Amino acid sequence: MATQPGAITARRPLDGEAVQAFAASLRGPLLGPSDAGYDAARAVFNVMVDRHPALIARCAGSADVMAAITFARAQGLPLSVRGGGHHVAGSSVCDDGLVIDLSQMKGLRIDPARRTARAEPGLTWGELNHDLQAFGLGATGGYISITGIPGLTLGGGFGWLVRKHGLALDNLLSVDIVTADGQLRTASAEEHPDLFWGVRGAGAQLGAVVSFEFRVHPVGTVLAGPVIYPLERAPEVLRFYREYAATAPDELTSGALLFSLPPAPFVPPEMHGARVIGSPSATLARRRLGSGCCGRCGSSALRWPTSSRRCRSTSHSARRTCCGRRATTSTGSRASCRR
Repeated sequence: MATQPGAITARRPLDGEAVQAFAASLRGPLLGPSDAGYDAARAVFNVMVDRHPALIARCAGSADVMAAITFARAQGLPLSVRGGGHHVAGSSVCDDGLVIDLSQMKGLRIDPARRTARAEPGLTWGELNHDLQAFGLGATGGYISITGIPGLTLGGGFGWLVRKHGLALDNLLSVDIVTADGQLRTASAEEHPDLFWGVRGAGAQLGAVVSFEFRVHPVGTVLAGPVIYPLERAPEVLRFYREYAATAPDELTSGALLFSLPPAPFVPPEMHGARVIGSPSATLARRRLGSGCCGRCGSSALRWPTSSRRCRSTSHSARRTCCGRRATTSTGSRASCRR
């Protein structure tokens, strides 16, 4: 660490010798404001967050995390824990304190027979699922692949499998956690059950989780993508979405968003910045989502409002495209065809 002893200040001046001893005890680097990589290490996904910690411990393993918590407690430092750095409020970075940066801890062990995965907290959901797919498996958390697994899991964990398999914390089997006394503990339904209850959504002050054991699920080919309409059609689209979502199968996860189209490669240039309503959706169904309007053409029931032929349910006005035959349906019944 390049920072000179006594050169770092926090709420009170730090003991330079204690800082140097702390740095020497770590496998990973300890960064101060004058060190190369400090600004990159304090940056988070939300660019509006601009905080300046006194120290950033880029932990390489559990022992580094134990040493960091012990040091922060002894020095009376504010403490924050960073996983993927994707939290919108930027709570993973503090001013004038110590950041425990777990982003370098990316170990992963998958047990395909038990359908479990033990993941370290530096992994993102995209990285976790990339390796799980080698075994035809998937994890439940994360709508956005670059989101880190720790914060999302400990706060609940919505993801594309939520309707079929629940939240990330519903699939959390155990954690290894360094608590405020600097000790490493395992928490599960059988071991330290109160602590295990606490880390599953009760708050962020119980310790730093250094590994997660998840239940994972068979996931093959997934049909996914956004359906987008101009913002002026929002009332029509939202009415349809409310009606369709009430009867959609558990294999389908979707949502409704109001947003402006980004200048992304898949967006035509003339639509950049356009205000739209969209529904990002993903389905795990190995069968079609519906039987089709008349039961003969086999078209999927997942169809959005269009100006083409429509079928209207007599009970909830769900609209479906068809082979050309018109149909009347009632909720829960197979559509019957009439010309």
